[in-house]
Amino acid sequence: MVVQYERVGRLFNLSELQPEHALFCGRIWEPQDLEGLSRAIADLALGQCAHVEAILRTAAPWHPISASYAVDAAIKSLTVPAGKDPWHRDGWVFQFISWIVAIEESPALTRAPQMDQASKGFDGFQLELDPITGRVKRAVVFEDKATDSPRDTVREKVWPEFEDIEAGHRHTAIATEIGALLRGRWSTDEIIEIVDRIMRTSDGLAYRASLTAGSYHVQSAGFNGLFDGFESSVSGDRLRRQGNVLEVEDLRSWMDSLCDRAIALLEASLV
Repeated sequence: MVVQYERVGRLFNLSELQPEHALFCGRIWEPQDLEGLSRAIADLALGQCAHVEAILRTAAPWHPISASYAVDAAIKSLTVPAGKDPWHRDGWVFQFISWIVAIEESPALTRAPQMDQASKGFDGFQLELDPITGRVKRAVVFEDKATDSPRDTVREKVWPEFEDIEAGHRHTAIATEIGALLRGRWSTDEIIEIVDRIMRTSDGLAYRASLTAGSYHVQSAGFNGLFDGFESSVSGDRLRRQGNVLEVEDLRSWMDSLCDRAIALLEASLV
């Protein structure tokens, strides 16, 4: 059975929220098209990252899901086995969502999302480009957390991770990510220069913390409190610090519904 879904507009509305004292850049992510988001999640679970990126950048209609793809494996990856904890599945899907937002909000070079739910690498990675010269301006490291306890997660997991990177303990991993994104686009000598410049420049690295949270944290006071301490973990210009929230009141039910929609689209392609 051919499953065709016509995409209309963007999948997310991005609302700017001015943090107190302008210590970081803040945004609220608001889903605009849950059916389209489900289709994007289904394709990403199939490993069709290049296709999804092309669709997101052009607003073209989705191609039919082919039954020849690894549909069964994709369905399995979106399903939480009976009696198992949903955290791995939900965290993985939230990384997909973060990647989708990154593609929709910027023409930057953004690494494809990880396909291994247990991967220990960066949740996401991006290279920002100068819109005039095309020159690589900075690298952005993503921390994406689907959680019912956003403030504890920020304080206990996100800030320590950023501090570890700031201390220089992950520079080899960053150099590898930069090289992988630029290979085939820039020469070897140019890549070496870009890596060196990013590592040595005070604003060469930026950090993007994205979390799920309830309605309290999309209000000014809650939003500021959620990201309190960002400037202590990452010093310098505010553009180095990006804080994002996807408003979700009942995270597990919302994720179950989204994944069920994606699974239904995948199952329909097998009929």
